[in-house]
Amino acid sequence: MIKLGIFGDQTTNHELLGQLNTIPEVEVAGLYFSGNVEVSDGFPVFSSPIGLMDVSDAILILSDKSISNDLVKMILRKSKHVYLKSVPSLHIREIKELIDLEKEAGIVTFIYNPFNYNPYFDPFSNKYEKPFLINLRTCFEGEVIKASHEMLLLVTALNRLVQSNYKKLEVFGLHESNNQLVISLRIEYNNGCVINLTVSQEKISGFCEIFQKSKRIQFDIQAPLYIQYPQLNQEYTAINNFIRLVQNRDKKANSFDSLLNGVQIVHEIKEHLRFNGIDF
Repeated sequence: MIKLGIFGDQTTNHELLGQLNTIPEVEVAGLYFSGNVEVSDGFPVFSSPIGLMDVSDAILILSDKSISNDLVKMILRKSKHVYLKSVPSLHIREIKELIDLEKEAGIVTFIYNPFNYNPYFDPFSNKYEKPFLINLRTCFEGEVIKASHEMLLLVTALNRLVQSNYKKLEVFGLHESNNQLVISLRIEYNNGCVINLTVSQEKISGFCEIFQKSKRIQFDIQAPLYIQYPQLNQEYTAINNFIRLVQNRDKKANSFDSLLNGVQIVHEIKEHLRFNGIDF
């Protein structure tokens, strides 16, 4: 039985909290909510985050807000498995510190990424061999999420599909005649894989090709990838995957290693575009 401690606030989905009771071999140890928030009945409520950590095996941080680096470090130092609903806003140095703590603690860390629950990129499905080449064209959602953050989520999801660190990045960006931004990337990885990625602000259809040793997979994309799937089902599935990884002691999750690669790539993109007078 895995005891879950839940950290939340006014952005936490209470319907999702109710669904956690349906996960086998899981018990909600309690809730700690910041701010003046009414908490769902039926769960023990803690006034101290440390007190909740002490009685929990794993911590779910179910907040849309930016997560404190100090809070994450405290959880890792207590050797608690941790699920993060939102990607922490961290500098590269801070992520490297968390990687060291993560490895020292020997725990599972899992950062929710909606792109991973697009069926074409879900690494838990094990449907693909190692890709040699990925060609992907899509468009930014552009309304509920900043383009730079959406790019971070997308490249982090692609990094997990490749399962290797990147070694070289080429960036090309321009504003088209209609003032719509287009970004084209060529990412080379240590295992030999190459990704050619083009993302535009203009709402146009896209496509994806995945080349493997034995076959090629190809499909069209008719809408922005970010908004194709309902969030509640996505996150419930993500938490179930996190629980399965904890039960199996499998650390191949959305760890801070994956986040580090994504943040480094987006940092290079921003630097290149800034040099060419493009704000991203």
